[in-house]
Order: sequence, then structure tokens, then C-alpha cells
Amino acid sequence: MRIDTLPALLRAALQANLALPVAGAGTDARRFDVGATGDGAAEAGARPVASIAQPATSVQMLVALAAIDPAVERRRKQAVEAERGLTLLDRLDREVAAGAPPAEALEALADWTRGFTLPDDPQLAEIARAVDLRVRVELARHDLIA
Repeated sequence: MRIDTLPALLRAALQANLALPVAGAGTDARRFDVGATGDGAAEAGARPVASIAQPATSVQMLVALAAIDPAVERRRKQAVEAERGLTLLDRLDREVAAGAPPAEALEALADWTRGFTLPDDPQLAEIARAVDLRVRVELARHDLIA
């Protein structure tokens, strides 16, 4: 196959990639002609077609490793759980301000505080402890004990 309209830089890059051998390709492997003259079929076997797969960059590898790290994932889950407590407090505040009975919101807060575990990270633990204290204060205000 012959492609005449490619810029010179792109043509050179493609030709460099095509010069690489293909695993399992014999001498009868076809190639692409990106600017040379002549029939590509007549020159079959001159250069086998190469795979154009690029290796993963170091940034991609670091992102993949970070996604796999169990400590990072555990800390993320603990932060989400602390944020869930804040969301439940906000829901209770909205229901009380609207004059609606906060029974469901209070029960959700009580369930959250029963299942609450203190995170390992000291900074996150300090924040989560403050959220837990505020949840317990709200439960006590409504005569519930968690």
C-alpha cells in the first residue's frame, strides 16, 4: 500500500516502526510503503510489518501502581465514610429546618456511629473524631444514644 500525502516527519516515523520485525512473520510478510516508489506487492518480504504498540509511560505505570496500593485505597474508603457522616448530619439539619420529623435521619446517624471505626491516618482520624463527636451530640439532643 502506498501513501503519498503524509508529511515527511510522519512518513519517517512510520517507516521506522515498519522496519521492526514482527514476531512469527516469515520472509513472505507484506509491508506498507509510505512514500517509496514501486509496487508494494512486488517488494513483499523486504520489510515485515511491525506492531505499533507503544510501551506504557512512567506516569501511566505510577497511576496504575497508586490504584493498586491497598493503603491508599483503605485511606480513601475511610475518608468517604467520614464524609458520609457529614452528609447525614447535613440531611438531619435540613429536615429539622424544614420541620419534618427527623426519625429516618436520626436512625441513619445512629447506624453510622455504630459502624464507625477510627482511621489509621492521624490527620484523617482527627477529622473523623470531630465528625463522630458531632453526630453523638446531635443524637443526644434528640434523646438517642448510639
